[in-house]
Amino acid sequence: MNFIVIGATKGLGLCLTEQLLAAGHKVAAGAIVLSPALSALKEQYNEHLLIAEADVTNEEQIAAFAKVAHDFLGEIDALCNVAGVLLNNDRIKLLHECDIAELRRSFDVNTVGPVIVVKAFYPHLKKGANVFTVTSEGVGIRSCGTWVPCYGLSKAAATKESGIFNASVSDVNFFAVHPGRMNTDMGRTTAQIEPEESASGFCRLLTGETPVSRDNWYIDYKGDRMEA
Repeated sequence: MNFIVIGATKGLGLCLTEQLLAAGHKVAAGAIVLSPALSALKEQYNEHLLIAEADVTNEEQIAAFAKVAHDFLGEIDALCNVAGVLLNNDRIKLLHECDIAELRRSFDVNTVGPVIVVKAFYPHLKKGANVFTVTSEGVGIRSCGTWVPCYGLSKAAATKESGIFNASVSDVNFFAVHPGRMNTDMGRTTAQIEPEESASGFCRLLTGETPVSRDNWYIDYKGDRMEA
């Protein structure tokens, strides 16, 4: 099968890319930085892996990635957008204290970025393809804590995007996915699982081993329904 993974530099995106390749699939991996680990995968899986620059805030770059990915893969079965930011000041400041530039950056990457990705890739996805956007667990309207408020707001909006996309088109399915609390740079302070475990769940979602329905579009990495 043929897959797109965006945000493949490290963490979940890197693990997901590696597991898909190890299972024999072809992957077009978008990365904002070409890490040594991603370069090593290219050496190992050369003919099955395309790596391209993919800053989700850059419309021209994502459009170019979509074209070369389609040329490399042909029919695209599923896309997973892992790219996201949780900025340092957001961990310590309350919403009324936040750096507005960081709030805007959080929305630019976490909320606007997924729309840019869908605009660029939608014409290249096969009919019935699935698009998975990594969001979060704390996105409900009444789920209002004080920690990482810029991140929380941006991921709440990103989660609703999948529902709006599903209402907009019928030939591609969109899902917002909570990846679990992973032991990565972003989530280490509250970690419960390793990124490899989350990536395994995402692999099963992308390949269809874990069946999902667009009627149940806000899920976790195991495919279980999340409450909005």
